[in-house]
Amino acid sequence: MIQRAINAAMLKREPYVMMVVRPDGVADGAIVVAVVHALLMIPLIVDGIGILTAARVILYGLVNWILLSGLVYLIGKHFLEGDGTLPGTMAATSIGYPVLLAGLLLAPFVAPLQAQLIASVWLVATVWMAARVALELPSARAAAAAVGGWAAFVVVSLLFRF
Repeated sequence: MIQRAINAAMLKREPYVMMVVRPDGVADGAIVVAVVHALLMIPLIVDGIGILTAARVILYGLVNWILLSGLVYLIGKHFLEGDGTLPGTMAATSIGYPVLLAGLLLAPFVAPLQAQLIASVWLVATVWMAARVALELPSARAAAAAVGGWAAFVVVSLLFRF
């Protein structure tokens, strides 16, 4: 799975296809997203954040993944005439989530906001590839689905304070 995540971070098509065609791709995806968010919590746990708070953040990460995947699916399928399923989109977007760890790894070298921005842009790039594969969209439409889904996710997050 680690090699698959590395290939997904490099925007290779195969890991996204593998996740979409796996019968348990969504379950595997949920595990990937949960593990990524658990790893992101390690510095905070070391600093004294409670385990219960860490568990909430991991669940928050899973809800965010479902929301982002749903928005990308909605835009790609219903507005950009893609062909795919929500479970396929969820499975494909999940394999790109390990790029969020880049923010943690870059934090000692760049400002925290810059590290988060780099990780976020990289995540949108993986969502672009996921939309290409899961929704069978051409590159430009997949980019519109990824950017539109991310922008809608940010708006929804701000409105509901996720």
